[in-house]
Amino acid sequence: MLRDFCRFAGVTRFETLFPRMPEGWARHFDRYEWTGAIDLASNHIRVSDRFSHPPLEAFEPERLTVPSIVIPYQGLIVNGWADPVAAAVFVDALNAHALDLWAGGNARIALVINPHDPNGSAETLKAHRGDPRVGAMTIPLTTAMLGQGLWDPVYRVAEEANWPVIIHFSGVEGAYLGAPPLAGASHTNALSRHILMPHLAESNLASLVFEGTFYRFPRLQVVLAGFGFKWLPSLLRRMDQEWRNFRSDMPWVKDKPSAMVMRNVWVTTYPA
Repeated sequence: MLRDFCRFAGVTRFETLFPRMPEGWARHFDRYEWTGAIDLASNHIRVSDRFSHPPLEAFEPERLTVPSIVIPYQGLIVNGWADPVAAAVFVDALNAHALDLWAGGNARIALVINPHDPNGSAETLKAHRGDPRVGAMTIPLTTAMLGQGLWDPVYRVAEEANWPVIIHFSGVEGAYLGAPPLAGASHTNALSRHILMPHLAESNLASLVFEGTFYRFPRLQVVLAGFGFKWLPSLLRRMDQEWRNFRSDMPWVKDKPSAMVMRNVWVTTYPA
């Protein structure tokens, strides 16, 4: 079945989320350095208009012609935040907004988790198991590789709920402290960062395979969205080759890496 895993929706004003925040938090966020940064927070890859994702406040789920997973993409930027509590408040408000306004018809929501608190996020996710408006979850990338055990609580919920885990970059990677760095060192321009985003997918895919995630969660579905796919065949060949050469160093990996990837991982075609 054809599915669209790269459908984005966002708010045009952060003030829209204030009524969905606990008492006192609206005042915390009601500062120009935050409310005035809506454009920057909505479009970090500023190479050309071709790569922009304008906020879609008028998003109409009933107009989608194929089953689609809608990502509240502004929530992904919390991977560069230093305040984990504020990050939780923001993603909870954005998720609530998305469920109320952007779900329906062929559209289901990918709930954004707070990457600074996987345990707390898992408890929040449990409340949405069985909610027909939810079709996936998405993890903002951090410096903790996705194969590390700290993500296990959210993977457990995803597997139980039969939700795919969507991985998509936020655009702050390689630019903001706290977000994962890109290859080599810091890059000073958006074009370099955009070109190197597939490195994040490669690193995290290797982590998922070689740290045993797919043995702990054999029914886990991971979708790498927005990273393209041309890098994948060469990576799988290298992973299989090195696994054959050094498999004694990691006896817990009993299957060919490429076989696990073919079973548990999907990629989107854009950008090729």
